[in-house]
Amino acid sequence: MTKNDSIEAAPGKSERLRGLIRRLPPVLIVLGSLLTAFAWIVSSPVGGGPDEQVHIASIMCPTPIGKHCTIVGYSDADPLQPHKPVVELPARLLRAYCFAFSPNKSAACIDLVPADTMARTAAADNGRYPGIYYRIMHVFADPSPAAGERTALLVRSANALIAAIVFVGLALLLPWSMRRQLVYVLVGMSVPMLVYFLTSINPSAWGFIGVVTTWFALTGLFATAGDTETPPWRRRALAGVAVFATILSASARTDCAAFCFVVVLAVGAFHLPQLHPKRWRRLRLVWAAMIAVAIIGVVGTFSGTQTTGLMGLSGGTHVNVINRMLLIFNAQHISDLFQGYWAGALGWFDVPMKPITASTVTAIGFGLIFLGLRRMSWTKSIAAGGVMLVMLTLSLFTLQMGGDKVGSNMQTRYIAPLLLVFVAILLSGRYRAGTRPLSLAQTWTMFLLLVMAHAFALHSFIQRYTMGVDEMTQNLNRVVEWWRPWLPSPMAVWVLGSFGFAGLALLLFVVHKPEPAMVTNGFRREFHQAHHESDQLVESVEEG
Repeated sequence: MTKNDSIEAAPGKSERLRGLIRRLPPVLIVLGSLLTAFAWIVSSPVGGGPDEQVHIASIMCPTPIGKHCTIVGYSDADPLQPHKPVVELPARLLRAYCFAFSPNKSAACIDLVPADTMARTAAADNGRYPGIYYRIMHVFADPSPAAGERTALLVRSANALIAAIVFVGLALLLPWSMRRQLVYVLVGMSVPMLVYFLTSINPSAWGFIGVVTTWFALTGLFATAGDTETPPWRRRALAGVAVFATILSASARTDCAAFCFVVVLAVGAFHLPQLHPKRWRRLRLVWAAMIAVAIIGVVGTFSGTQTTGLMGLSGGTHVNVINRMLLIFNAQHISDLFQGYWAGALGWFDVPMKPITASTVTAIGFGLIFLGLRRMSWTKSIAAGGVMLVMLTLSLFTLQMGGDKVGSNMQTRYIAPLLLVFVAILLSGRYRAGTRPLSLAQTWTMFLLLVMAHAFALHSFIQRYTMGVDEMTQNLNRVVEWWRPWLPSPMAVWVLGSFGFAGLALLLFVVHKPEPAMVTNGFRREFHQAHHESDQLVESVEEG
């Protein structure tokens, strides 16, 4: 090869290298997402999650129970669901909570239950939950005694896959600055509660997905209203995603269906200057989506008896409503309920998070909140304040009616979807501008802290079930009392999951990049137009 040939070949090699580098982050993000989900799905036994024996029984025998399982009797033990059918299910599924509430006890006791035996139970839901979630997940059910574990792992995997599909599809439809906002909320607020529930059997997984997606989809509709560079099919798709997300929430939990109605009110308050009667034609798709979401939310709220929990989750009497001292106590300690999102124990409240995890993710969460407080408007204040008021009122009312103190029965996960919406509202720009990027130093700090916090959270999670939290060791392979035999070692799964989350968190650097030129120019025009129109509306209101 001559000197000239080598000079001509050099640019080609350089281009191939740059192309490889450009393709590397998406590959690492996808691979990291898979490894993260895999690690959380397989690292806990069946029955490790809150009320998991109820949810797995309801998946095996959804309503109408007699159509899917043989009823062998009835039970009146549950006052909220009298005359519940009794069915036979794999004994290992029903007795998997033998380790619950005992953090120093590994999950080895589950292996003492014969895998080929059946047991009777009245745990299957009979109308308290909407039921659609259980009927859909029933496709993964296998009635054979030895197949219960496979059913549980398939349902966990399905929930993780649904979350990935919905969030990726939503991101592709949103404007660039709102994609950044979506990443800051989902990644920045993921450890430990969000990643735990999105890879669980619990119907709360659909609640988290649906409520958050509804907010972003409806807000994306407002953000793209009047933008000629946004194709009509994309706006119609956003409207469809909002409706689908609400259906998803309403299919799983009645409280999350109600939260979708709250989201509609919050979106309307946030975009109040745009909701002028003279502009209804331009916003008719937005109006249609909001009305549809509101109707589905209201219908879903009353689709099960779960809403009776408002009258007290511990079966308290209504005389508690006049217990002033209880109300004062709960008001003074209500911050513990919100703090539980970052510092609360997982599982049956028996998987405590290490202080290094709790303090780190709390700092990140409040950092995002204070980042949003830098740019406030009266509409943002109404929307965010309204959501916070709902969370506070709902929590205090439920505790009061049940005669409970903070820390009993009313759990953080019940209001967690609205907490994510609250953070998303604060991170929103004043006029449909999404979220400004963090500085490079802030991005690196957030990335490193999240990766570290997740690694310790996953380590605590695996350790609790393999050996119990009383073992003072960092080597997860040292004492393995419970583990699935077909898996790599506990330490290997922890390493894979930790590095996997680091790959997933690279999304923080992807959204740190400036917006593409075409999108930036189009939304800059829309930004100025919205700014001008809103100012005109404010002036007209003041004059009137």
